[in-house]
Amino acid sequence: MSSVEITQTMAIVRAIFPLLVALTSLGILPLMRHRAFGAEKDAGDRAARAAIGLLVLSALGTLLAGASYASTAQIGQTLIDPSEPGRLMAVLGGLVFALIVAIGEGRRAGVMGQLALFGIAGIDSALAIPIGLAPIAILLFTGLAIGGVAAGGKDDPARARAVFRDLRTITLLLPAVVIAEILRSTISLSTTDAAYATPTSLGAGAVLALSLAALGASGAFPFHNRLVRIFESLPIVGSLMVGVWIPTAISLIVIGEIATIANGITEPIGGAVVPALVLAGVVTILFGAISALLHDDIGEIIGFLAVGNAGWIALAAAAAVNTPTDPSSRLLAVPGALTMSLFGLWLIALRRRYGTTSLLALSGWARKTGAIMVVMIGALIALVALPPGVIIGARLTVLANAGGPLAGLLSVIGQLALIAAALRLFVTGFTEQSSTVKRTQPLRANNPLTVALLVGALAIGAGAAGWFSVEIGGSTPLTPPASSSPLPPDVSPSPDATVAP
Repeated sequence: MSSVEITQTMAIVRAIFPLLVALTSLGILPLMRHRAFGAEKDAGDRAARAAIGLLVLSALGTLLAGASYASTAQIGQTLIDPSEPGRLMAVLGGLVFALIVAIGEGRRAGVMGQLALFGIAGIDSALAIPIGLAPIAILLFTGLAIGGVAAGGKDDPARARAVFRDLRTITLLLPAVVIAEILRSTISLSTTDAAYATPTSLGAGAVLALSLAALGASGAFPFHNRLVRIFESLPIVGSLMVGVWIPTAISLIVIGEIATIANGITEPIGGAVVPALVLAGVVTILFGAISALLHDDIGEIIGFLAVGNAGWIALAAAAAVNTPTDPSSRLLAVPGALTMSLFGLWLIALRRRYGTTSLLALSGWARKTGAIMVVMIGALIALVALPPGVIIGARLTVLANAGGPLAGLLSVIGQLALIAAALRLFVTGFTEQSSTVKRTQPLRANNPLTVALLVGALAIGAGAAGWFSVEIGGSTPLTPPASSSPLPPDVSPSPDATVAP
């Protein structure tokens, strides 16, 4: 091979590295289950360890590949240009889900790790191509496939209903995305042809359709029941990937495109779109908080906390319409995903330890399992965003840009109620120990998995709280489509051009 071919091949490998690792798992995991590598009863453990190793490899390889020009490749007619948010989510996702799979263990741990690999690959690939119809469709179908596989392996009607509800939502969101793409692509034509509608009306229609896609994917009102059912029914890896990580990637695309459209049109396009988004965001935060305070099952409580997080996505979309140049609307997505991942890690650790998700049966859990208590402390740090800094500042800016004082006040009350719901989980751990907790042996502090749990939880919590500036990398603008600008092309000759007589 020539040096040029080697350079092109390496660029392709760097551009699609998470996808290559995910495809490799299709051969490695079945191989690890073969009897040649050990007893058949240990096949699941070997597959799980292989999946964990591949997740770490995907994260480290993606970190080394980066999002520079050297990782840009042309594959057929498609330009793969990895974005900084996509690479950031791939790196963080690989490490986070490796820890979750390791803590969760179980018969299907290898399958769950493989699902995480393909989810991460889908996120990285979707955020590596120009924003528009294709990346959102990739993410929607990736989430649907992951949800279907995650629900398998167990005859559970609740899981089947959750997948069907997800399919029904996607059948609504895909036409909305197509309509948004059609309207967006005609904005530039409307400035030169009077037969088209005005750029303002087309832009408002595109923003409305995109907002519907963001609300449906993230689980904001009126799609909140979908998100709650996902967390109730699916394994935690499937719940986090389908209910949090993929919607986070979709929200980054949608908010980026909304900002691009709004920034290119001189007249305000908010109209009824912004009030609808603000109403959806406030209602979602309040509903998630109140429901989390009232329920007893920790799986349902985590689901309602995820609903509250989705409310901030709706408010961020409203802020992007009003102030498209302010990056605050893009600062909240990735920290929110990390925060919910910490709660998911706490949930799976507690469920694997005690075999129940009833909060009443888990009273006194923190007294017996100090390592899991540290996970909850990390989750609280992430949710509260302590010490006050970039994340809280971004939330206040989003509230100021999105709506009036009443909406801001209600959102703050809702966020405080979400924190109270999380504190309720924490305080329950110090009450009198239930019989279930008393029967369980305490965790050994010198266990390598326990050490990984402690270090990982604190690192994730610090990143979600803004200690490592993770949110800055996730707020980098994505590549806009070529026809996003409503301005007509400049056809005037340059000063040096020769004009025919």
